Amino acid sequence: MDTLTTLAVASLYDALFLNGGFTIMACPDGSAHVPTEGYAVSITSTQHTISAAAPFDAFAELVHSVTDRYGDADGLGGWLADGVIYIDPVEVIPDRQAATLAGKQREQLAIFDLATGAEIAL
Repeated sequence: MDTLTTLAVASLYDALFLNGGFTIMACPDGSAHVPTEGYAVSITSTQHTISAAAPFDAFAELVHSVTDRYGDADGLGGWLADGVIYIDPVEVIPDRQAATLAGKQREQLAIFDLATGAEIAL
């Protein structure tokens, strides 16, 4: 995923606090879109977190760190839970069974159903 502009990171920050999270996917032309089907699954078991009380600059630094480290990821997901911001490189898998298997192999606690907006515990 290419480096996001400050404006794009600001919109992710807003989505995080207004909606509880976000998932964006990279397009071949360098733009990004919000997927509405499939299941978001982190591509790594590594946790990327900061306190929800951290300033925007810390959030932006975390987003850029994750996108730099996992530049080949198709997408980026973020969510807010119990005062912690989580940012993960993600892939969207169309099939629930395949997404569940991938999530378990990657030691995830949950995957995210993009169509319903529901977290699916593993």
